[in-house]
Amino acid sequence: MNLTLELSIVVLVVVGIGIAIEVNRLAASRRRKQRASSAPARRSYHLERHMAEAFRGPRKAYGDVFAGFSVMRQANTTQMDVSTKGPWQSLNLFTRSLIVRHLWRSLEKLARNTVTVRVDPGAPGSMLWTAKQTAEFNDGGKMEPWAPARGRAGTLISGR
Repeated sequence: MNLTLELSIVVLVVVGIGIAIEVNRLAASRRRKQRASSAPARRSYHLERHMAEAFRGPRKAYGDVFAGFSVMRQANTTQMDVSTKGPWQSLNLFTRSLIVRHLWRSLEKLARNTVTVRVDPGAPGSMLWTAKQTAEFNDGGKMEPWAPARGRAGTLISGR
């Protein structure tokens, strides 16, 4: 047999093996991504412990308006479901929006991915808060009543 022919066959076999290995690697990567995105949401107790602190300010300002909450993570999304009590409905929409935006911002700082806050999902008067609502919400410069007093009008910034 001709040396050139033998060398050509060896090169073709090596290239074929290389292509098969690369196709297998890409398919495995695609399967891993699919598994991660289709995995069921998991409750994140770690985030729930940190988020408990975010509820303190609104509870102090408006009383016990929250019945409970849970934080679920799935792939690149974090979702918090908040259930409320009767006094929540007595708050006006603006105040409820301030509270939910505060919770959304607190969760976004912790989660560092796409965050959604749902208040009383499926119930009349339920709320859904995402980055879009945060961008569109016009608070008129009003600060949350539970926010630290530094820099507010009528207070001394230096603390004297």
